[in-house]
Amino acid sequence: MTATDLGAPDLTRTLWRCGLPAMAGLAINAVHQSVDGAYLGHLGTGALAAVSLVLPLTGVTAALGVGLGAGTATAIARRLGAGRQEEAGQIASAAMGLCLGLALLAAVVLFLARGPLLTLLGTEADLRPQADIYLRLMAVSAGLGTVQILCDFIAIGEGNARFSLQSLILCFGLNLGLDPLLIFGAGWGVAGAALATIIAQLVTLGVYLWYFHTWRGSVRLHLPSSAWRRIGPVLRVGAPEALALLATTGATLLLYRLAAMEAGVEGLAALGMVLRLLTLAVLPVEGFCLGAQAVLAHAAGRGDTGRLARAVWRLAAVTAGATAVAAVLLVLVPDLALRAFAATPETAALARPALLLLLPALPLMALRAVAQVLLQATERAGTALALGLATWGWLLLPLLAVLVPQHGFLALPLSLSLAAGLAGLAALVLLWRATRVPLTGAPA
Repeated sequence: MTATDLGAPDLTRTLWRCGLPAMAGLAINAVHQSVDGAYLGHLGTGALAAVSLVLPLTGVTAALGVGLGAGTATAIARRLGAGRQEEAGQIASAAMGLCLGLALLAAVVLFLARGPLLTLLGTEADLRPQADIYLRLMAVSAGLGTVQILCDFIAIGEGNARFSLQSLILCFGLNLGLDPLLIFGAGWGVAGAALATIIAQLVTLGVYLWYFHTWRGSVRLHLPSSAWRRIGPVLRVGAPEALALLATTGATLLLYRLAAMEAGVEGLAALGMVLRLLTLAVLPVEGFCLGAQAVLAHAAGRGDTGRLARAVWRLAAVTAGATAVAAVLLVLVPDLALRAFAATPETAALARPALLLLLPALPLMALRAVAQVLLQATERAGTALALGLATWGWLLLPLLAVLVPQHGFLALPLSLSLAAGLAGLAALVLLWRATRVPLTGAPA
């Protein structure tokens, strides 16, 4: 399989070749989440609320995978840019060994601690049986998903974003095909949704086993003792990203808890619908940024400041424009989007204004994503952590504390929108300043 030349002269073409497959892959993920929610919505508001409450817990293991993946992809691309292919393979090998151990540990903890976790989330008695069944199975899925995420990032980091796309099409396509069969055909309900995910993940990991075993990419996975000394560059970039995603998971759980307190089961279901639609709009753009990050890191590894700056501003223009279009479309057809979830009139009445409050922040969310991958590509870990924690952390929490007592349920999307907007403005300033700092190339 031929990888994309990350240093090719035609920069715009290279960005599209790396960004589009990753964007398409995460777009499929977003579609899958929305369709999965629509299936569950047809089981009743209780099923959708139970799954919406539990699903963010799997974000803990996803944070581990994305953190390791972002750090690994950046380190691989920088070393390939500097012509150090063997070192890139050692870094990927160390990351995979660490990922396997962490994925197993996280899955076991989620499974064994599910009772206290559901109590901590304030799960109502009528939701608890479905939530418990779903969490049992999703603990397994979360561990498998962590490893799959790292595999995707390794492929992206070496310029094989197209293979990552193909694997994601396989995974989510199989998942979507199995969902109705297991949820409705077999009559397994929420358990069927989780089992469909597990089966699809196992098949996809089998494909990646073949990919690495047959050396289809430019990076070789092996586990010599010296590989563990190469984990430092991964952790420098990956740890801030993982912490930011963990903060997102914690904040999402808090939002669901507040939604239940302010508007009961209908509030939980409404927030679940709105956040899935937000994911549908934002996740493809974040995917494009993740795919393009390899181009940025490659330029940083070469010390090519001009190429990096041109890539960043082209990336910002494309992503902000795309999210603006998505926001306009959702403004025009909010009821059509919500109808896919079989929303009750009470749930739709809560979800409609919540969605409209979030849409103006979409372009600024895109700018934050661009700034995030730039900071990761240039290994500016401290600033990346501060920006990553902004939307779902140090900006959101004070806004919730001030606005929820005054505005109730609608304060949740309003606070998130304001936090995302402020983080996007900060990102714009960071982009302007960071693209004017001379690069020194990949460290020896």
